[in-house]
Amino acid sequence: MNILSFDSRQCERTRRQMDAYLSNELLVETTGEVLKHLENCKACSDELESRTRLREALLRAAAKRLPPEDLRDAIHQRLKEAQRGLPWAFGAPTWTLAFAALALVVIAGAVGQQWLQYQRGRQMVARVLALGVSDHAQCAIKGHNYPEIAQSRDQLRQKLGSQYAGLLPAVEGRLPGFQVLEAHICSVPGSPRKYVHFIARGQGTILSVILTKREGESLPSGRFLATRAPGGVDLYRAQLEGFSVAGFEVPDYFGFVVSGLGQNEMVKLAASLAPAVRNALSGSIGTEKAAAPALLITSVTIGSDPEF
Repeated sequence: MNILSFDSRQCERTRRQMDAYLSNELLVETTGEVLKHLENCKACSDELESRTRLREALLRAAAKRLPPEDLRDAIHQRLKEAQRGLPWAFGAPTWTLAFAALALVVIAGAVGQQWLQYQRGRQMVARVLALGVSDHAQCAIKGHNYPEIAQSRDQLRQKLGSQYAGLLPAVEGRLPGFQVLEAHICSVPGSPRKYVHFIARGQGTILSVILTKREGESLPSGRFLATRAPGGVDLYRAQLEGFSVAGFEVPDYFGFVVSGLGQNEMVKLAASLAPAVRNALSGSIGTEKAAAPALLITSVTIGSDPEF
């Protein structure tokens, strides 16, 4: 099988942006650039992991820290002093106000935890989907690693090797209006990660179908989903670096469909591909119908704020 390789170096810039990235303060486009560099640079990836561990340790320490024993008395005294100037508080027992204040602290803490969980989930979705966009941009668009005339199926199967050759008919049969030009295995410099890459042309664009090992990671469910494909495969979507990407996970793999078409079109293609890819990987090719049923597509835009 053929293995392609790429490289990019923006370490200084990436490290300056790491704290803003961890705080989710970067624009979507900048986040995509940071994620692409982290995928290709082990040193910066290790640095990010170190900073992430430090932040999580601080959060755990803050969550476990008990309030001082004299907190209630201090709140009681301050409310008592302030009560004289508050008409709405006239006649209300100070212990009631104190416990109301404590309740607000508890509620604020719960909302804060919910916000942190949402931010972590959103960053996880953005980070995973950015893998597919980065692979598509580096290999198919910048690298132009496909022929103008499609290679034969035998050539493509040989490039994919025995492990992935069975994916070819599953992918070809579920890309209406596209012709598969290339299929191969790519590698990522500085990382053990390799990915299966199909490059197709049609509808005025170049489209990639990409599979990469999940390494035990999973995408969050719930409000992050775009929709659910037949057979119960969850689908995710985003717009990153000018490309539309739809992502899904099957046993052991993340899958991506990436192109310059709209997000809804990518989700529809992913909905048809995901069950077929899952079955092909498990050795049961041909058990899924090629056409996907109509989908009700919703969306969470990467970069939007949660509502509570």
